[in-house]
Parts: sequence; structure tokens; C-alpha cells
Amino acid sequence: MISLTRLPARRAALARRPGLRENPVQALVWLLVLACVLAPVLPLLYASVQSKPIYDTGRTFTLSAYSQLFSDPAFWAAARNTAEFAGLTTACSVALGSVFAVLCARSDVLGRRIWGPLMAVPVLLPPLGVILGWNALYGPGGYAHSFITATLHIPFNLTSVPGMAVLGTATAVPVVFLVCRAALASMDTSLENAGRSVGAGPLRVLSRVTLPMLRPALINSGLLVFTLSIESLGIPLVLGSPQGHDFLASYLYGAWSNAVTPDPPSVSAGATVMLAVACALLWLRSRLIGDEARFVSVGGRSGPADGTVRLGRWARVLLGALMGLYLAATTVAPLLALAVESVVSQLTPLIAPWHLLTSANWAAIAHGEYIQSIRNSALIALAGGAVTTVLVALATTVAHRSRFALRRSLPFLLLFPRAIPGLIVGIGFFWSFLLVNPPGHALLNSVWGLTLALSVRSMTLAYFVLSAALTAVSTSLDDAGRSAGASWWTTITRITLPILRPAVFVAFILMFVSILNDYDPALFLATPNTTVMGVAMLDAEAQGVNGPVAAMAMVQVAITLIAIAVGGRLFTARLRRASA
Repeated sequence: MISLTRLPARRAALARRPGLRENPVQALVWLLVLACVLAPVLPLLYASVQSKPIYDTGRTFTLSAYSQLFSDPAFWAAARNTAEFAGLTTACSVALGSVFAVLCARSDVLGRRIWGPLMAVPVLLPPLGVILGWNALYGPGGYAHSFITATLHIPFNLTSVPGMAVLGTATAVPVVFLVCRAALASMDTSLENAGRSVGAGPLRVLSRVTLPMLRPALINSGLLVFTLSIESLGIPLVLGSPQGHDFLASYLYGAWSNAVTPDPPSVSAGATVMLAVACALLWLRSRLIGDEARFVSVGGRSGPADGTVRLGRWARVLLGALMGLYLAATTVAPLLALAVESVVSQLTPLIAPWHLLTSANWAAIAHGEYIQSIRNSALIALAGGAVTTVLVALATTVAHRSRFALRRSLPFLLLFPRAIPGLIVGIGFFWSFLLVNPPGHALLNSVWGLTLALSVRSMTLAYFVLSAALTAVSTSLDDAGRSAGASWWTTITRITLPILRPAVFVAFILMFVSILNDYDPALFLATPNTTVMGVAMLDAEAQGVNGPVAAMAMVQVAITLIAIAVGGRLFTARLRRASA
């Protein structure tokens, strides 16, 4: 019999000990995440060392696929183009993004309250729509191409590797901007104020104090942009491949779709090489960012809130005008060109667009494969976003609010899918569906296989939002529930997750937008009945059908903006009800 004096101590000990009912739940969540992450990786590695496709008989272990890959001159040409594109994109985007972040966060540049939010817009836009808008405006025969080359005498060719790097820079600058601005927001301004107090000028303070403190953010964003540039598929498919400028991703896609032998093992070998490069970059990033403590500037008390550098009158106006011109040229103008192309029979600078107005492009996408792809994309985004958000929410609580033995591996598993190219996710799931049957064959030819691949590809975004929100929730609430005798599952579902409801909603919106706009994995899994918007647009663009493609891109942009606007309004309403 237990004495009454020992009951509180025993109850506290039981609260600290994982219950028998919660261990299976935590293990199940961990196994589901592990299976989702490894499903496209292990079959890919296996297929790359087989003499024949894994659905064929008489296979043997061999490394001939790697020998064939490395002996192909086209592979090395694609590798050189990829390295040049990634290097130029990373260098230019880090330089521009960091400067824009410093100007918006640490100066009184004209219009900084407007330029800051607008700088993040390209991250939310469909990447394929942005590419098509750039091609309509700056590509050969585009409206601005003759002005740039003939009037300004700038030798610009969007379909060359440096030209594609200009587009890559425009899409990557927002990533660098957001990372650097977040770092500046958490940085103590007292160090910069101290520099100014001893007579240092604004440029000297920025170069000697601010930029060195941004080094971890610059390394982080630079490696992230380099990784994203290596996996770029839409830019070379639309702009480079027709001119003979393949990247690694487009080279492998072309080898897969145009090969005499179906599903050649050399494609799996090339995808494995890309996977190894992505893993090496991920490891390098973790090693370099591991030394961030050397640059910590936030102490117990932060400095004055106003660390604004007062620019001169003309410098303030000139820099603000340059930022506005940059946003107009890289974001606003391409979207307007895309919108115009969707309502004209032909977009050409030789004829005024109002003489070529037509509704045929929008009528064309109202039936057939186009409308089917819109329905499939919406269904996949809704179902995949909802289920994946729930799974990631549970996995995040297991990783950060449990004593499960393998919990420390969950953050890496949740971050890994976004670090590997979407091309690899698509090829890997293709082999996985062939190997694991049932339910592999059913998933391979259904919309649910696409849902699984696209959801796994985007699950990292949900983890970013939920893990950041969970750090703001005190563990004392969990401890209070456990001390009252509640199990881990009851505590998480009754206390923690209800508090995280706004963050869960934001994670779902991000998942919806990301899945809706993604198309890389679907290129290897989509069938005529299960195609999605991105795949249908690429197929039509390859056939020269530009008008309906532009209309489809505008539908994608509209759905994205509506989802973000509705999500923002509902999120604000939830916060108001919670604070009332």
C-alpha cells in the first residue's frame, strides 16, 4: 500500500515516464515520416546499380550505369551549365538580397515599407508562371527584348546560361532577402549605434559591423540558393533545352523521356549523383552554420529599437527609385506580360495587343486536359495539404515535446525532402511504386500517387512554420497536463495543438500553395488522366501553344493569390477571437 505522503512524488514520476499507450503513437508517427522520406531514395539507389530497369527480369548488380553516365559528353556539358548557372545565381542573389534587406531594415530609404513586403511576392507566385512571363517579356521576340538589345545596346539573351541566371537571380533574391531581414530583426542595434557614436559614417558601420554580423545568414541563404539552383528544371526546360543549353535536371528528364530503352538505369545513376551533391551541400551548410554562436549579438538587453541609418536626401530617393524599378522589371512587368499574352492571339511588339484580343485562350482551357489538370491540382493540394499538415504537426510535437528515443532524428527527416531535387523525388517514387505492390501499381496510375510525392516534397515548409510556433509555447503547459495525470497524447491534442491552431492553419495554406505550384515530381508520375497544371503547361508550351499556357498560368496565379488572401483573413480573424 502506498502512503499518502508518497503520492505526489509517485504521480510526478509517472508524469515523466512515457506511457504504454503513447509510445506506439510516437513510434507510428516516426515510422510514417521515415517511410515518406526514404521511399523515393532507397529504390533510386537500388535502380542505379541494376543492369536493367527494376520491373524487368534478369537483372544483375553492376555499375555500368555510372560508367555510361560519366562517359557521356552531354552529361558533362549539362554539369558545366548547371555549375555556371548556380554560381552566377548565388553570387548575384546574395549581393542584391542582402543589400535590399539592409536598406529596408537599417535605413530610411524611400518606400521601404512598400518595397519590403513586395520583395517577398515572387516566393509566393507559381515559378512556372514567372518563367513564362519572363519569356514573354524578355525572351527572343519579347516586348522588351528589342528595347534592351537595340535601344540600350545591352547584349542580353534570356536563353543563354548567363541570361537564365538573371531570371534565377530574380527568383532567388526574395529568399536571401527574407533570411537576411529576419537576421537583422533579431540583431542588437547597440553595436551599430556604438559605431556611429564614435564618428563612424553609415557606410563604415554597415561594412564593419552590420555585414560581418550577417555572415551566418549570408552563408545560410547562399547555400540554400545554390542547392535550389542545381535542381532547377523549369528554367532549362522552357528556355535552355530548345537552344541546346541543358542543366542536369533537364538532361536527366530528356534522357528519361526520349530514351530508346524505357527508363534507362543511367537516369537513376544521374539522379543519385544529384542526390549526393545535395546531401554534401546540406552537410556543408550544417557545418558552417554550426559556428553561428561566434556572431551572436543579442544580449540580455537589446539596444535602442531605432537603428536606422539616415541617408542623404538624394541617396534616399535614388536608392528607393532603384528598388522600385527592380521590382517593376522583375515581378510586375513579367506578370503583366503573362496576363496580356493570355488574352491575345499572338504577343508581338510588331502589332498593338488591342488589335489581337481574343477569348479563345480562356475557352481552350475550359475543357479537355486543361480543365482536368486544374481539378487534379486543386484536389491534390487540398487533400495533400490537409493530411501532411496533420502528420507534420504530430511529428513536430514528437520531435520537440516528447521523450521518444528516436525523436532527435525527426528534424533532419523533416528537413531532408526539401533539400533534394524534385526530379529525384519523382523518379524515386516511380521506382518505389513498382517495387512495393500492393499498393504500388494502384498509386502509380492514380492521382493519389501524385498526392503522396508532391506532399512529401513540401512537408518541410509545414515543419518550418510549426517548429517555430512551438518554441513560443511554454513547456510548463505540457508539464501541468502531465502532472494532472494526462497522457502525452491527451496533453498534445487537448493543450498543445489547440494553442498551435493558427500556426497549423498557416502551415496548411503554405502546403496548399506549394503543392499547387509544384510540378517536378509529377513529370515522372503523371498520366493523361492524372496530369496536373504544371505538367499540362509544360507539354503545351513544348508544342508552341503559348496562349492557353498563359491563361493556365494566370489561373494558377489567381488561385495562389486567393488562397493567400483568404488564409490571411481567416488567420487574422482567429487571432482576434483568441485575444478577445
